[in-house]
Amino acid sequence: MNKEDLLKMIPDAERIKDSLEKNLKKNKLTVTSKNGMVTAVINYQQEITDLVIDNRLLDPTKAGALKASLVEALNQAIKSSRNKMLEETARAIKLI
Repeated sequence: MNKEDLLKMIPDAERIKDSLEKNLKKNKLTVTSKNGMVTAVINYQQEITDLVIDNRLLDPTKAGALKASLVEALNQAIKSSRNKMLEETARAIKLI
């Protein structure tokens, strides 16, 4: 493969990159803590797009439970999102 061949591939690579970024932003995962009191929605770019907290956790005496539930739900959301991002990237690379 010579330099000219590589230059011809650039527009296709940019198109694939743009499509991948769009899909990563559009696709979302919803993850709920084990106790069911915190739900996080995250896109495949690992951006939290929504967070739902059961009102019972907003009681000041439940601060520890709220923190634990948030950490658990957000970490699970990030882990799941990371896996989906890798899947989407691998799929896009196969298209090149």
